[in-house]
Amino acid sequence: MTNLLNQAKTICNVAKDTAKTSITAGFGVYSTIIDEASKSSDKATQLFESLVERGAQVEPKLKEQTSAILANKITLESIEAKAQNITSRFTGVKSQKLDEVEDKIDQLTAIISELKAKPAKAS
Repeated sequence: MTNLLNQAKTICNVAKDTAKTSITAGFGVYSTIIDEASKSSDKATQLFESLVERGAQVEPKLKEQTSAILANKITLESIEAKAQNITSRFTGVKSQKLDEVEDKIDQLTAIISELKAKPAKAS
């Protein structure tokens, strides 16, 4: 009987040790996760700070370029004027002549539309 009692105590002690070891291992996992999360957070913070620093270095140049673009005030009219200038250089036709041709085309289009709209006379 004493032998059986000793075996029961041994089994109980092994179970307690195993449980304690498992719990301790769980604490180790928790600690590792916290450490890794902290490292990741530190890396993310460092990356963000380096991006802010690089942005601060580039910002003056971007402002300068933006100001230069806004100073030029590229407009639809200036683009049209440049396109007409290029067209006249290649074709030899002045932009005024092109405008006159466009006006005549518009007039002809209007006349054709009016003719289509009038009912045909009965014979």
